[in-house]
Amino acid sequence: MNAIELAAEAAERGDKAGEAYWLHVQKTVDQAPPLSPEQISRLRVLLWTEPEDLSAAA
Repeated sequence: MNAIELAAEAAERGDKAGEAYWLHVQKTVDQAPPLSPEQISRLRVLLWTEPEDLSAAA
């Protein structure tokens, strides 16, 4: 889910504060500069991936 979808869900529930929060999050993200290739590679290390089954590799 992204911030726009979460804001829409909050609006459906009548949660004005939640909607405003998620719209603010989206605005902040939109203003951020793009990540450099070095930042992307550093972040990839932190992302969870499913471990490979190494028993079939041998």
